[in-house]
Amino acid sequence: MKKLNVSHKTKYSFEAGPLSGLQQIKKTPFSDSCQKVLNWSLSLTGAKEELTFLDSFNNNVNLIRIEPGIKDLVIECEGHVEVTDRSGILGYETSNIPLWVWTEQTNLSKPGPGIRKFAKGLPLKDDISDFHTLMELINSSLEFQKNTTDVETTAEEAFKKGSGVCQDFTNIFIACCRLHGLPARYVSGFLLLKNKQIQEAMHAWAEVFVDGLGWVGFDTANKISPDDRYIRVAIGRDYSDAAPIKGVTLGVQHECLSVSILISEQ
Repeated sequence: MKKLNVSHKTKYSFEAGPLSGLQQIKKTPFSDSCQKVLNWSLSLTGAKEELTFLDSFNNNVNLIRIEPGIKDLVIECEGHVEVTDRSGILGYETSNIPLWVWTEQTNLSKPGPGIRKFAKGLPLKDDISDFHTLMELINSSLEFQKNTTDVETTAEEAFKKGSGVCQDFTNIFIACCRLHGLPARYVSGFLLLKNKQIQEAMHAWAEVFVDGLGWVGFDTANKISPDDRYIRVAIGRDYSDAAPIKGVTLGVQHECLSVSILISEQ
């Protein structure tokens, strides 16, 4: 068991301030069978919180309204989370979401001919060893490389490029599982790295529903099932459902973004 400290700062600088804007923030983790949120806070500069709510996937959401004419928008969150290593096994959960929701492909996960050919010969069944094999095959087929993809890159596009970041590895893994009719979902969260405390982005991995075990996590980018270094923040069908920040800003010119995430063990 680890007690992790998280400090996450996102700053937008505008040459010409926005006329208006609304943003949904999904940066607040939740307590579950693997983690317990001890405390968490969100502070804003240049924006006002309108309300907080749970979305359709039970993610914590802060809806903020951006103040017109500002030069800087700063979103900061910090807190402490106690995490237990269960080898990625979350188990069964009480949910109103039927499993078939997690079997339907989305715009980001929808496979093309490349992924279909790749996944066709895989003996993917309801066996946990099959998913570990899939994870290793995807990892060996792609190179982890920044700035070759973006948040709108589909699984098929990343697969063709042969490179991407954790989001792309995750989308490809999910696409393959859903091709075989297996429930799989996208997870956004924090990861404590061994030799790098300050990070520039949140992490992403997948979870698959396995009969007899329930939900099990797979971090394809790192070839490992999540342990006590991982904090789950949001889940969804793909990145768009679990995006840390999502919304509309009007009247912005020359936006500059900087992100700093500090994760340490207490």
